[in-house]
Amino acid sequence: MAKQVHITLSENAVKELEELKEKLGLPSIAEVVRSSISVSKFLQMEKDKGNDIVLRNKDTKDERIIVMLK
Repeated sequence: MAKQVHITLSENAVKELEELKEKLGLPSIAEVVRSSISVSKFLQMEKDKGNDIVLRNKDTKDERIIVMLK
């Protein structure tokens, strides 16, 4: 069952959500939020398994580990 949640966001946060909506080609801000929740959940699950989350620059091959707070 779907449940509605109402939140108040700053103008900047709404602007960023709109920009993400366009970049990701999603139909609504709600879809951006759902997508963000899925990504956050995936990253947290991997951290909970003890895995590192690594960003690798495709040109230089430099790597950075993403630190997730728990």
